[in-house]
Amino acid sequence: MSSNNTKRNCPHVKQPLTSCYCFNLSSINISPAIYYCGNNFESCQIYRESMTGSNFETTLSRT
Repeated sequence: MSSNNTKRNCPHVKQPLTSCYCFNLSSINISPAIYYCGNNFESCQIYRESMTGSNFETTLSRT
């Protein structure tokens, strides 16, 4: 049975901003990380600010 409900994760999950919930997971931010970094990222204030350039942080360099 196929589903039209495509699940998407936040585009910042692979290279999160330092302010992202998924940047440094702990018991305090695991619930918002699951909620916002998953399919609800478009309602995340951090994501919205990064997309508008307001209070934008560069992604952490992964070397």
